[in-house]
Amino acid sequence: MHSTMKKILPLVIMFLFVQVGMLSAQNFRVQAAAFADSVSNNYFKDRGVESVIAMVDNNGIYRYFVGSYNTLDEAEMIRKALVEKGFPKATIVDLEVQHALYESPCTYFAGNPTADPASGDNVRNIYFESGSSALSLDSRRELDRLAQTLRDNPDLKLQLTGHTDAKGSAQSNIQLASSRSRIARDYLIARGIRPDRMFLKVYGEAKPAVDNQDFYGNDLPQNRKWNRRVSMAILDGSGEVDLEGKEP
Repeated sequence: MHSTMKKILPLVIMFLFVQVGMLSAQNFRVQAAAFADSVSNNYFKDRGVESVIAMVDNNGIYRYFVGSYNTLDEAEMIRKALVEKGFPKATIVDLEVQHALYESPCTYFAGNPTADPASGDNVRNIYFESGSSALSLDSRRELDRLAQTLRDNPDLKLQLTGHTDAKGSAQSNIQLASSRSRIARDYLIARGIRPDRMFLKVYGEAKPAVDNQDFYGNDLPQNRKWNRRVSMAILDGSGEVDLEGKEP
């Protein structure tokens, strides 16, 4: 019996650790703000917010988080506190939803994400054929909606970020990404949006939304199409990403 217990005990301990981990899982994260460019920690400390974690997403947006929380109620308390401290666009991120969109096995193995993995409430995207910077009909429609949003909200600005998949050389992909972002900007200029309201960034193949290949090195063409994009983030007058539902 004693020998049997010695064999079973480690399994029991492991089981308990797993159960505790499940009970303490952090399901929600609170984003204090998101900016097109980085800001210093003093920006938050001066407003009474400590321990801010900065992250840069695949669209080049700097996101600043204040902790992770087990329940929606806990996260909502923090969000309200941030609003009172001068962060009116503080928002709650559901980590389970993020996991489903960004880390689902279908993204890597089936190569067919169920939702646009590079889009969010505050970032929209247009997509391109391989090696091309020509605007599709769908892209033109998206840009038309965006132009209308910018005309209706003259204080808003726009950051356009050019991306590619990983085919070709890194240098040629930088050039292609630059061409894509400029084509999108020029289209908006032709529809009455002033050039000084728009800013360009170019990443080429450096920030894919999803993997171009699976774990075994097999090509994922359905994933590559998500990476051939121009991401468009709507910014308010301070350079913060707009989260007020003014996106197209």
